[in-house]
Amino acid sequence: LGRTLMVAGATVGTAMGAAIGLGVSLPGIPWLIAVGLVKLTLLGSGVLMGAGAFLVRLSARREQQDRLHSGQP
Repeated sequence: LGRTLMVAGATVGTAMGAAIGLGVSLPGIPWLIAVGLVKLTLLGSGVLMGAGAFLVRLSARREQQDRLHSGQP
């Protein structure tokens, strides 16, 4: 699940970057609201990647604790 969240966040961020680079705009939306939507989308992308990294870290820590308690190297 953690890696999936990180990939999803990277995909959203990359898509938003590509849209900005290509000059894609939504018709009928004022410029200020469009900038806010872009910022929220990039923030969401970062949150997805951060949550994914957190879950991967928790999983690795749990596996390490399980190995320590079972006596395996």
